[in-house]
Amino acid sequence: MPEWFSSDFVLEAIVPKVSMIVIIIICAVVISRMFNHFLLNWQKRIIARLERKKVSTIASTNTKMFIIRRVAVFIIYMFALIMILLQFEAVRNIGAGLLASAGVAGIVIGMAAQNTLSDLIAGVSISFSQPVRLGDAVIFENEFGWVEEISLMHTIIKTWDNRRIIVPNSVIIKKVIQNWTMKDPSLLGIVVLYVDYMCEIEDLKKWVKDIVGKSEYATEEKISVVQVVDFTEKTMVIRVLAKGPDAPSTWNLRCEIREKLIKKFKEKDIPLPTIRIDARTQIAEKK
Repeated sequence: MPEWFSSDFVLEAIVPKVSMIVIIIICAVVISRMFNHFLLNWQKRIIARLERKKVSTIASTNTKMFIIRRVAVFIIYMFALIMILLQFEAVRNIGAGLLASAGVAGIVIGMAAQNTLSDLIAGVSISFSQPVRLGDAVIFENEFGWVEEISLMHTIIKTWDNRRIIVPNSVIIKKVIQNWTMKDPSLLGIVVLYVDYMCEIEDLKKWVKDIVGKSEYATEEKISVVQVVDFTEKTMVIRVLAKGPDAPSTWNLRCEIREKLIKKFKEKDIPLPTIRIDARTQIAEKK
């Protein structure tokens, strides 16, 4: 019977190592959960103090604490892995080296997965430089969405139609990204109208003011502006500006303005842009 199959070998060599590995794993899980719970409570206390401040300040704090929790849990499990390696003679030197020197750890991990390491460093960088934060409305690669999650390796953007775009953090750092809520989540919505010359501008201003004033999608200031930005041989070009508290509300506000203005045009029997033909020109052409 082989030595490794004997009951004495199992009891003296295998059982203690397996028991120690199980204990290390349990300790890592318990410590990580306790640490995560502590940081969550700390985060809640900080947010409670900031509840009267700007939304951007709260979002910034949430993002930093989120990444700190992820980094802390990663370090705890990495330390547990090193302790498990130290239980085996064949890899004890590797485990001791990793435990003794962070430089060696960086070299070993860097050689094994350079892209992974760059994503990891970029994730930490994002948490402090904060080009994006949790909940920010962004446009990335012509896709509009909200930052749903920032992990150590990647960032998840939830699009307006409920898709998820998973972007490596190293890409987020290098690419140009539009952040619509960096300082102020409210947005100016623009509605461009091509209106017939029969429409009275003053009436149009009153209609827009009334629509925005009653809209649930507008900000408390109820900002509305109507301007004639151009006129052609066929139509007047009208630009309507209205402010919404965030990107989805601003979109809905723009749609509401269009819908209700069309209804107003029909009620007042104002024609949509039409091509006019001079009767005298027609008579001359017939002759």
